[in-house]
Amino acid sequence: MPEDNHSVDNIKKILILGHKGFIGKYLLKFFEKEYPELEIAGIDLPETDLTKKSDVFKLKEFFDKNTSVIMCSCLKREHGDNIDNFLKNLMMVFNLCRLLEKNPINTFIYLSSAAVYGEDIHNTNITEETSINPTSYYGLAKFSCERLLSKSISLTPESKLIILRPAVIYGPGDKPCYGPSGFSYSAIKNEKITLWGDGTEKREFVIIDDLANLINRLLSVPTGAILNIVSGKSSTFKDVLDIISSITSIDLNITSKKRTKDKVDNIFNNQKIYDLFPDFKFIPLEEGIKKTVDYAKSQN
Repeated sequence: MPEDNHSVDNIKKILILGHKGFIGKYLLKFFEKEYPELEIAGIDLPETDLTKKSDVFKLKEFFDKNTSVIMCSCLKREHGDNIDNFLKNLMMVFNLCRLLEKNPINTFIYLSSAAVYGEDIHNTNITEETSINPTSYYGLAKFSCERLLSKSISLTPESKLIILRPAVIYGPGDKPCYGPSGFSYSAIKNEKITLWGDGTEKREFVIIDDLANLINRLLSVPTGAILNIVSGKSSTFKDVLDIISSITSIDLNITSKKRTKDKVDNIFNNQKIYDLFPDFKFIPLEEGIKKTVDYAKSQN
C-alpha cells in the first residue's frame, strides 16, 4: 500500500497567512498548542504584503513537501466591496500560485466564504453543489481565487488543496460586528443593539473552535476537498439576542432599523462534513455564545 503523503506525520511546518486577524490569530495559538513539535509560523502585514510578488517569493524557504499552508489573508467587505479590493484579493492568490507551481507543498487550505453562493439570496438547502452566484466583489474574488488555486495545484499532484466556505464565524477575540460577537460586547457594555428588521432571518453561526478542529482533521485527509463550514443548524439574530439575555440576565437595549434589503434565510446541509468525520460534534450555539460573553466580560 503506498505511503499517505498527507498524514500529519509528514507535516513539519504549518504556515498561517494572515495570523493577525481573528481567525488567523486563533489558528496560530491552536496549532502551537496542538503540535509543539512542529514549526508553526505566521505571516502578515506589514512585514509581508502578499500583493507584492517580491514579498511572496521570500516565503520560498517555507514551501516544501513537508509544509501545510492555511490562507486567512484577505480584504473583507468591511474594507470596501469594490473592484480595487477585488484585484488585491486576486493578486495575493495569483502570487502564491506562481510560488506553489515551482515549490509544491503538502497541503494548501484556503479560507473562501459562503459568499460564493451569493449574498441576500434565499436558500434553505445550501450544499457544496449549490450553484455559484456571487453578488459582491468579495464573493466574486473568493470564487476566482478558488479556481486559480485549483488550476495551479492540479499541476503539482503531490500537493493537496482544501477549500473551506465558512458561514459566520464568531467567538472570543472577534471584532464587535453584527451577530453573536458584536451583540455580546454591546450587552456587556450596556450599549444599544441595533437590529435590522425584526431579526428573524436565519443564518449559520459557527464558533471558531469548531473551525480550528475541522481544519486540524482535514490536514490528515488523503485528498483535496471543498467543504462548507456549517453546523447544519441555522438560527435567527433574535435567537442570538434571546440567548445573550438569558445568559447575562441583562434587559438588552434593542432598537430596530427598517431593512434596506429583502429578508432572506440561509440554511445549509452539512452532510459532507459527517461523511468525512462521522463523530464530529459542533459546539451548540448557547455554549458558544456563553464563551463569547465570558470573554467580553473579561475585556470590559
